[in-house]
Amino acid sequence: MKTIAVIGLKGGSSKSTTALHLAVSAEAAGLSVAVIDSDPQGSAYKWFERREAETPSIIREIDGDAFARLKGIAQKNGTDLLIVDTAGKAETTALAACEVADLVLVPIRPTQFDLETLSTVKRTVRIAERIDRTWVMLAQVPTGSNARRMVEEGEAAIQAYGLQLAPVRIATRAAFAYAMSQGLTATEFEPSGKAADEAEAVYRWISGLVDQTAKTTSELVDA
Repeated sequence: MKTIAVIGLKGGSSKSTTALHLAVSAEAAGLSVAVIDSDPQGSAYKWFERREAETPSIIREIDGDAFARLKGIAQKNGTDLLIVDTAGKAETTALAACEVADLVLVPIRPTQFDLETLSTVKRTVRIAERIDRTWVMLAQVPTGSNARRMVEEGEAAIQAYGLQLAPVRIATRAAFAYAMSQGLTATEFEPSGKAADEAEAVYRWISGLVDQTAKTTSELVDA
């Protein structure tokens, strides 16, 4: 089993959107997935309540001390991928999530206020000894005329903090918002759209990093 922590120390940076898209894409690839929603606002769990499908499994737990125990339970239950979705401005919870993670993903908007939180992010992942497993991904990137400049400045800032820059990113697209409001992901809501393409690109890249591949049919039957 692999564990991914999705962290960020500012709210509204697409952490839940990223975590849920990874979860649904992993399920579509044949993996058993569970998500820990540690945000007191419960965005991921509320999304699940709107969802018609019974998966992915969403677990509400805001106590970071419980993550290791929940990881053990997930592993015993045959889970292939565990994703921990954390809240903004919750450094202690983010640290706990990093400590149980094989990979840490930090979605961040390319704005000055957001990028300035990376110093705290770096301190958190350094304490957790996960700095070499941490990637920062630009999210909510504008699609207008200023997009290129914002991307370039955002990428430069991430690298200036000495953090690894993800080679993929997600833009501000209506399909993400519409999908989330209906308990879906963009890949389900509009499979041929640009948002779906971006979400799938993120999943393919992440799955390569954690060396996570789908089980064969025989493995699923024998499990």
